[in-house]
Formats: sequence, structure tokens, C-alpha cells
Amino acid sequence: MISGTMGGVIRDVLCQETPLIFREEIYASAALIGALAYLGLTHTSLPNDINTIITIVLVLTIRVVAVKYHVGLPKVK
Repeated sequence: MISGTMGGVIRDVLCQETPLIFREEIYASAALIGALAYLGLTHTSLPNDINTIITIVLVLTIRVVAVKYHVGLPKVK
């Protein structure tokens, strides 16, 4: 989550744009939810490969729904 988020922040800063994380887009939140889901799934009897697939599908679903239906976080003033 940190490397993905900070990579995007560095990219946006170098392009002189407002970093995506400071806008209303849901992507760091999706990564955090995925990380927590993976951590929770490691305590089950499911194989690690299945945990990874479930986590990837969860994060992708959150991002697709957020983009398709324009769901976002509240803007910071």
C-alpha cells in the first residue's frame, strides 16, 4: 500500500499535479482494505494462493465500482 501510494504521489508531484491521494479518488483506501482482508484471510485454513486471489479480486472490485459509479471520499477543504 505504501509503495503504491507513494509512487503515485511522486509521479503527480513531478508532473506538477495535485496527488491523487489528496483528491476524492478511492485507491489508497482500496489498498488498505485489501491489506486488511489479506491479513484476516491468513488466519483461516485457506491456502495462500486463494487468499491472494480473493484479495486481488476484492481490491479490483472496489476500484471498478468506485470509478464506474463515481464513488469517492469526501474532499478536504
